[in-house]
Amino acid sequence: MTEDTDSAAIEPRSADEESTPTAPVESVVRSTDDSHTIRLDDANAGRVRGGTPFLERGAIDAPLEPATAGVAFRLIDAADNPAGYAIADPDNDCFRVLPLLPDEQARPLDFGFFRKRIRRALSWRKRLDLVSKESAYRLINGEGDDLSGFIVDVYARHAVVYTFSPAFDAWADILAIALLAEDVCDTVVGKVRPSGETPVGRVEARQLSPESPPRTVVVAEDDAKYEVHLLGGINTGLFCDMRDVRRAIRPLSPNQRVLNLFAYTGSFSIVAALSEARSVTTVEFAGGVVEWSKTNFALNELPTNDRQFKFVKADVFEFLKQARRKQEAWDLIILDPPIVTNAPGRKWFLKSDYDRLIAHALRVLAPGGVIVVAANTVQSRPEGVEKQIREAAKATGRRLRLLDAFGLPADFPTQMIHPLSRYLKVFFLWAE
Repeated sequence: MTEDTDSAAIEPRSADEESTPTAPVESVVRSTDDSHTIRLDDANAGRVRGGTPFLERGAIDAPLEPATAGVAFRLIDAADNPAGYAIADPDNDCFRVLPLLPDEQARPLDFGFFRKRIRRALSWRKRLDLVSKESAYRLINGEGDDLSGFIVDVYARHAVVYTFSPAFDAWADILAIALLAEDVCDTVVGKVRPSGETPVGRVEARQLSPESPPRTVVVAEDDAKYEVHLLGGINTGLFCDMRDVRRAIRPLSPNQRVLNLFAYTGSFSIVAALSEARSVTTVEFAGGVVEWSKTNFALNELPTNDRQFKFVKADVFEFLKQARRKQEAWDLIILDPPIVTNAPGRKWFLKSDYDRLIAHALRVLAPGGVIVVAANTVQSRPEGVEKQIREAAKATGRRLRLLDAFGLPADFPTQMIHPLSRYLKVFFLWAE
């Protein structure tokens, strides 16, 4: 139900008592009705305090329509205690929940609200030893950092803020000012991630800082360097969530024949090559990222015209079929596919076809070899991916042993109440 108050629908504010932002924040989000506080029933109040990232349409009595997009409503429990805020996101048919922290009795949703959460998130990443002038890491992972609907990745002191609807632009502006005030970064770019799990192509990038962001930057991870593109597509060229997997590949690579499939910009190929692999074959269908892989090799002073390191622009299915006909084999295969692929003459969906793809890869895996199988989707639970692996092993007559398994790294915290946010599943398998 709703309760009338004088100013319950909240608009972005410029500052609070803690600090003043370095630039004015315009109040560009408007509500058609600024007289509602949302009183939660006990079940939904418990969900909010437990860390739920959103409340579905109908869960609370508040308008979820284009006119209220981006408007924040105060949340209180049955005893009138404040619980946080719900920002209307009609594009995704939900209210994004921003809960109050345990030490907050009540506070406005403003610059200070965002800055406090950034401080806490930054402290955790510093504890993980991820923060430096050259590093790449996730600073804000949505509800895992109590900022549902907002993601912030930092690349060599340049931040990319992701939201899921243009209605959140005004809040992203305040978040950007808080990032600059905390000296997290020198520039900030804003991007809206469209509905769906794997948006492709170029997207509009908004400059959210006084200083213009560079088109590309170079980041460092351990002894490896990668070129990152801040503008253009949704993805920047380096997935921070695969950091632990890249590190785990290193000790498996020395003197091994390594095959990196769906290689994107070649980060797995880089760590294998730097770890003295006997050979590395990088396979990707998109010619642009094949060239990007070569750029990353050059950054790391690795040859791109040497027989030891091969770059192949090809459909992965066709490549694997031809490799089998040629009786080629590799000792370490890395399989990190997209959710879908629409290569000419080939339509493939991870949810239904992954077992077939794994089987193709197992047929060119040398006896005693290791295959790394990754699934990056909220649609597949770990047990679902394991079932597809077992089906592939059965189809090829290979017996597999599980060596290790990875999920999201520590700079991607999630709430226990919301298991679907733990989208990454990676298995290291030893094949007889």
